[in-house]
Amino acid sequence: MILPLKFVLLAWALALAVVPSVALGATVFQAKGDAKWPYTPWSTDGPHVKNTRGETVTIVGVNWPGSGETMIPEGLQYASASSIILRLGKAGFNFVRHTYAIQMIDEIYENGGTDITIETALKNGLGAENGTAVLQKMLDANKDLNWTAQTTRLQVWDTLAKLEAENGIMMHPDNHVSKAKWCCSHFDGNAWWGDRYFDAEKWRRGLAYMANWAKAHPNIASMSLRNELRSAWPQNDTDQTKVEYSWISWASNVTAGADAIHEANKDLLITFSGLQYDQDLSAVTQELNLNVAPSYKLDAIRDGRRRKPVHFRIDEHDWKNKAVLELHLYSMSENADTGTCEAIQAQLYNYGFNALGIDAPKGCASHEADGDTEYHCPPAKRKTPVWLTEFGQAQDATLYNDTLTNCLRDFTVENNVGWAVWSIAGSYYAREGGQDVDDTWALLNHNWSDWRDPPTFKSFWKKWIGDMGKTNIEKGRH
Repeated sequence: MILPLKFVLLAWALALAVVPSVALGATVFQAKGDAKWPYTPWSTDGPHVKNTRGETVTIVGVNWPGSGETMIPEGLQYASASSIILRLGKAGFNFVRHTYAIQMIDEIYENGGTDITIETALKNGLGAENGTAVLQKMLDANKDLNWTAQTTRLQVWDTLAKLEAENGIMMHPDNHVSKAKWCCSHFDGNAWWGDRYFDAEKWRRGLAYMANWAKAHPNIASMSLRNELRSAWPQNDTDQTKVEYSWISWASNVTAGADAIHEANKDLLITFSGLQYDQDLSAVTQELNLNVAPSYKLDAIRDGRRRKPVHFRIDEHDWKNKAVLELHLYSMSENADTGTCEAIQAQLYNYGFNALGIDAPKGCASHEADGDTEYHCPPAKRKTPVWLTEFGQAQDATLYNDTLTNCLRDFTVENNVGWAVWSIAGSYYAREGGQDVDDTWALLNHNWSDWRDPPTFKSFWKKWIGDMGKTNIEKGRH
């Protein structure tokens, strides 16, 4: 869905007009720009993210889902927020990508500007009986935080942000979905602008709201535009959903979203996700003509070569020193070859990590004639930071021999690439129709009391964290 510029500007300007100067429940505990940890705001310098001391910072993190039906960060009925975050900090993680749904902000506006209480959120998401039971467990587990049934969702977020700051961890709000539910598929209604639940105007309003809310927390230096953009497919024969899945649509919408964030909070880095479940940003880093640039299963622009060329150039925007690219890669990719490390690293380079200015990996074709058996790997037009914000697999001994995960580890260590693994959520309040759902891919066990596989965590993840070296996010440095 391509929006005329005048309507885009009007929409997000109106959204900003109703965003409160300090979001509900927020407590300002440090002004940004002070010469204190975490030395924010951060900015970009070529392929690097720099703090206010001019140091290159490297994120080493995890994902903490909170965009399910309750719209509350997972696991808080089993373990206290304090203990979870303390565990992450002691392990060496310095970054948590917190997922949220635009529906959370929509409900604030629908409720006259007042956020929903956790009691209401749990009952809405789990039903009255189960919601009440989980609420009591949550309050019991977090007695040290003095939460009550009337604590709001964003007050929980405020608490997590403050606890993470105390433990040397940055918080990164990630807009995962519009309608709160498990992500992601082509059929879920959250795939692309104009999909059943993906209202572009409400999305921009939600981004602006969260960007403004972030001002209360100096350890929020970045936020995302949208998780895992993908083509939207009809849910059934009667579903009339039809949106244009193209680079042109992508550029129009992410520009409007980034403008909304930057207008609300000029301090924030903005992470841009790509096409095909955030696997591909090749047209962006190579600055290709978006009318004809390729990607997996794009909608054809039949007259694209007769149209005036369109390019997405970061340097043409006010947020040019705040733009960070983010990419994901999983073994269940529809089209990526994850069978060998040479193939994986060549594709990573081509999909967008070329923006780091690194040398082309071994799997790249050295000559045009090699293109049938190797990957073409053109360099990026502009050096830009790139983060790997999702990847993952089962957390057990199979990790040691997993080609993709081991290759990603080598790639991030060798090239100092920031990363965040999916995820810590050992269980979910609700997921895909079930409740109290276990997740074998999680770093934590079902009741969030320990690592799911402590020996593997120590020998694999702790080693990986250590191998990343100095991140310049360590708290307590002089």
